[in-house]
Amino acid sequence: MDWTSMKPATTLSLPDRLSVDLERLILEGELAPGDRLPPERSLAELFGVSRVSVREALRELENRGLIDRRPGRGTIVLSPGERSGIAERIGEAVNSAEAEIRDIMELRAIVEPPIARITAGRATPRDIAQLRELVEAMEKDVTSERYADLDRAFHQSIAQYTHNPLLELINEQIAQQIAPSRGSRYQTRERRQVSSAAHRRIFEAIADGDGDRAEAEARAHVLDIAEQISIADQHGVAGPEGITQEEQETA
Repeated sequence: MDWTSMKPATTLSLPDRLSVDLERLILEGELAPGDRLPPERSLAELFGVSRVSVREALRELENRGLIDRRPGRGTIVLSPGERSGIAERIGEAVNSAEAEIRDIMELRAIVEPPIARITAGRATPRDIAQLRELVEAMEKDVTSERYADLDRAFHQSIAQYTHNPLLELINEQIAQQIAPSRGSRYQTRERRQVSSAAHRRIFEAIADGDGDRAEAEARAHVLDIAEQISIADQHGVAGPEGITQEEQETA
């Protein structure tokens, strides 16, 4: 992990800047479950901030259930299943259905729009800053693999920013189930462009605190994804643009 490459946001307090950037690394998988963060002193030196700022940033991540800090062991990134004792039961409930993508998309249409509405009313300035950076990253020219990571991080962040751990855990389990829908078969340039535009609209509604609009935009986005997946399946190896599997993988 190249810690020197991190560039904190510029519109937040120092602790919030650090927590936003560290959280994004966790959401995007750059910091994987079980990874150990550098000591507070090292992080302070890397970013040119005080250890107090580092400590406050880590406390924020710990409160969010993203890391575990223990004397003698250091700071460890937690997996979703380690964040709550009910995570395993929720996972079993979702996995037991052996749901296909169509079924999971129906579940997303029920769960995600209300989550976006709740987040619009609860997101903090640091939450908004994180979502903005994720949206802007997706709007750049990125590979399909990179986009899939950012896409997952964006939707998981919206659930996390409800500040309701049950909704976050349910959304995490759904995200694991829909991983195939983010594979190269479904990832075309057209879909990424359409999704980026939808993500921007969802973000702006949340940033404006407009729950009605956030819910409507989230629902429209999920239904559009479901339709695109259905079209791709009907075309076999070719996606909705009529391009081949090999072309999609290099899109």
